Amino acid sequence: MNLHSLQHLQTSLARIDDLIRQAVLRAQAAGQDPTDALRGLVISDDDVAQQVERTPLAGLWDDDNTLEVLLEPPHTGDDLPFQHLLTMFKLTALDAYILLLCLAPEFDRRYERLYAYLQDDVSQRRPTLNLLMNILGGNLEERYAVHERLLPHAPLRRFHLLEAQPPAGQSDVTFLGYTLRVDARLVMYLTGDSQPDARLKAMVRLEGLTQLAADEVPLHLPAADTMVYMKGSSDHTGQHEAAAAVCRHHALPLVTINLAALYETDGDKELLWRLALREGYLNGAGLLLEKWELCLNEHDGQPPAYLWQALLAYPLPLFISARTDWEPLDIDRPRRLLRLEFGLPAVPERRATWQQLIDRHEMAVEPRVLEELANKFRFTRRQIARAVHAAADFAATRGEAVTPGDLYAGAQAHASLRLGKLASRIVPRYDWEDLVLPPDPLAQLRELTDRAMHTHRVHQEWGYGRKIAPAARISALFAGDSGTGKTMSAEVIARTLGLILYKIDLSSVVSKYIGETEKNLGAIFEEARSSNAILFFDEADALFGKRSEVKDARDRYANIEVAYLLQQIENYDGVAIMATNLRQNLDEAFTRRLDFVIDFPFPEAEYRQRIWRAHFPAAAPLAPDLDLSEIAENYRLAGGNIRNAALAAAYLAAAAGSAISMAHLRNAIRREHQKMGRLLDDFEYVPARPAGSRR
Repeated sequence: MNLHSLQHLQTSLARIDDLIRQAVLRAQAAGQDPTDALRGLVISDDDVAQQVERTPLAGLWDDDNTLEVLLEPPHTGDDLPFQHLLTMFKLTALDAYILLLCLAPEFDRRYERLYAYLQDDVSQRRPTLNLLMNILGGNLEERYAVHERLLPHAPLRRFHLLEAQPPAGQSDVTFLGYTLRVDARLVMYLTGDSQPDARLKAMVRLEGLTQLAADEVPLHLPAADTMVYMKGSSDHTGQHEAAAAVCRHHALPLVTINLAALYETDGDKELLWRLALREGYLNGAGLLLEKWELCLNEHDGQPPAYLWQALLAYPLPLFISARTDWEPLDIDRPRRLLRLEFGLPAVPERRATWQQLIDRHEMAVEPRVLEELANKFRFTRRQIARAVHAAADFAATRGEAVTPGDLYAGAQAHASLRLGKLASRIVPRYDWEDLVLPPDPLAQLRELTDRAMHTHRVHQEWGYGRKIAPAARISALFAGDSGTGKTMSAEVIARTLGLILYKIDLSSVVSKYIGETEKNLGAIFEEARSSNAILFFDEADALFGKRSEVKDARDRYANIEVAYLLQQIENYDGVAIMATNLRQNLDEAFTRRLDFVIDFPFPEAEYRQRIWRAHFPAAAPLAPDLDLSEIAENYRLAGGNIRNAALAAAYLAAAAGSAISMAHLRNAIRREHQKMGRLLDDFEYVPARPAGSRR
């Protein structure tokens, strides 16, 4: 709680007491008695006579003396919250006294009794418009000056500093009888609480000066006139960093309003917007609006008038962040709208940033590692800073110097995606020696990996990005039966490149509701774009079967979904891999748009034997009768089934207390065939002995 602020507020309320004291004297002279048990139930002849003798519109007390005290607002110190309110919201001296009169019961309950007395009603413990007009208006002009300052378009109501409501149970009361209350957020603000309004949870974020990162973007613009439209391909291309840099340069906090969260709520959109804007005023902050395109009308592409006019009147730096071009239609606006294009930093800039931050932490890193990090991770300056900090933390945990592995781990930690149920991260476990494939698909996998390593040289240094392929994307299709090594190959590529790998099950992404599939796919690619993650779309058959003849609306929309995904892949500056079990069902027009189509054949006996051997570690005890060449020759299994059977045989042997024998392996193979719905006729079952027993 800000005690200094409350002490100054106490001084201002003392001046309010002078006004109330005068009002009490006038009320007593008028013979008010709110304790009269018959008040309001019986109107005497004397009451009627007294009322008809009064001057119309003169109020409860006749007083021809103007209140000179209202010529200047109460001064509480330039650096204090109440004075900040007067300045930021451009409140008049009269506004200040109205606000103080309404604030008084929030800090001292004796005012409730005084207001009940002055209103001749023990139930009216908060000021009404009529009471404020009586206290602050000495004549007709002054009374209706108070009335005017409490209309909905005036600052006190427009910014929701005061709320005007009819008394409980009296919906037919006139505006003069409305009760005036100070908004709860304002009361908390005056006591030193800077937390945004609770109604704005997830919509508004406040960053104080100490929270704003320094030296993010060398962008310095005049504070009073700064209104910038920041277009970026995603939310991670530096718009926030630029706004934060400008605000820090001008010693201002930053309030960020997420329009997506605001427009997804079921509440009153205009009210929530005005409350969000109020946070900017209360904190004297620069304002950043994210997801601008969500507030635009469909018919003219413009924001609601109340929102746009409020932005034009906002007196501090204003930043609008969006992914598309936008132009305001009004030509008489009082502020210029500057336009800035935002994209992820180019490789040389990323390399320089890595170098600068690594030098700042006094790390010894080879130039080759910096080149790899700059090429592989399409990070903003802030993401690079976070990655370097994480690397330093990892090294400090071990008590050692930072290694390239720490930097890669830090980069991967801050490249993680927020995809919820749409995708799952896979930590690569395999390397090239674990892959057992024929020469041609193995060579294609090497070519794919090499292409990913040298995209910067070909696209940027050699100029292919300007002539032939604007996006440095790599798209591939892995086609083959289940268990033939498609997922393992994706892991090997991710491990070699040092990139994170996300597996997306397309069957869970595809929705029966029109438009939902595109929404899910758009979210995946948007989130992956800044991290340069490898996207592995499994079960592509859910979407990539041959495009059918259009017979109904759903067929037409299925084709649209395929086209949408292909467009997203072609615009993605990264590696996107799709896996399918049904190569024969693919449309040739689809496969022509891919960079690689790699077939994963069902392994022949020679490759099956190599796969079997790869799944028995050196420490595994093997019985003399174990003949893997015979097993490979007699049992036609894919790599995934071989892995399962090898592991199952090991458990059977462990339970029997013996080495892994031919019988254990055949038993495991039989179980694997049962899972596939097949039966083996030449099976000899050897039951496992109880644990701990010996042969």
